[in-house]
Amino acid sequence: PQPEEPDANPGDRYKTFLGLCSHEYFHSWNVKRIKPAVFMPYDLRAETHTSLLWAFEGITSYYDDLLLARAGLISSRSYLELLAQQITRHLRTPGRFCQSVSEASLDAWSKYYRQDENSPNALVSYYVKGALVALCLDLLLRQRTDDQVSLDTLMQRLWQEFGQTGTGVQEGDIPRLAAELCGDSLEDFWQNALQGTQELPLEELLSARGVKWTLRAAESATDAGGKPATDGAVKPSLGIKIQSAEGGAQLQVVFNDGTAGKAGLSAGDVVVAVEGLRVNGTTLEKVIASRRPGEVLDVHAFRRDELMQFRVTVGQAPLDTCVLQLPDDSE
Repeated sequence: PQPEEPDANPGDRYKTFLGLCSHEYFHSWNVKRIKPAVFMPYDLRAETHTSLLWAFEGITSYYDDLLLARAGLISSRSYLELLAQQITRHLRTPGRFCQSVSEASLDAWSKYYRQDENSPNALVSYYVKGALVALCLDLLLRQRTDDQVSLDTLMQRLWQEFGQTGTGVQEGDIPRLAAELCGDSLEDFWQNALQGTQELPLEELLSARGVKWTLRAAESATDAGGKPATDGAVKPSLGIKIQSAEGGAQLQVVFNDGTAGKAGLSAGDVVVAVEGLRVNGTTLEKVIASRRPGEVLDVHAFRRDELMQFRVTVGQAPLDTCVLQLPDDSE
């Protein structure tokens, strides 16, 4: 029997803590016992590279919140909110169009753990995309077998064939087991999901299970997604992430497809004035929020010691914030 829906959900910070505990607990099987062949045995004197981190960290990241829902610690609505936030993080990473999840896994030591200001434009997270690949695989297995087979079944096979025997997982083993379980090679899915940079079929697969998919613009810099929009207004954006700095607002990230980047601003620049008025990390966000897409702003910024002037057109915030709802969700 399914656990009863909780009457109340824990707070966001506690849910994050529960998800972390769940994640590390799941690693007792997925990584500690079921592990890539190159990890057997571990050589802690050097970096060990594998293209399978999408599975060992990604699948674990898929199950961490799912297990909280199955255990009755969070409601179905709360779980969908957490899943939508994960999708939002992925959609806000332009690097997903530049790096495949297999490449991200293989390059973990050289790129993921040595990130710079351009990393969001160039890299994808094998944690986040790996979890979404796992979600797609779970839904595909269920779809192909009339719910007789799922990712749970595949994990059980991985345990029996590799975890219990102490045999390392090779690159093609997970697609092989999936094909054996559902009678379909899923070749197109694997090629795109692991080696490609196209969007995953998330909306299609979730919609087929009755989950309503909505994309909207972020309403603020702290909007992580998962909740319906409070209004339908068009949101302005310059395509930047900022942080407070002495004398102004420093551009932490400048996205390649944003209007600030197209105008010539770069990560590390410190914006000191917009339209002749001084700004800082807090007021710059308010200034942008008060403008309309299409307006042109006169922006002054320091690049190291040089004061520079830019003409920046206000853009429209992208629809990169995901909301997932069940059919009977009235909100």
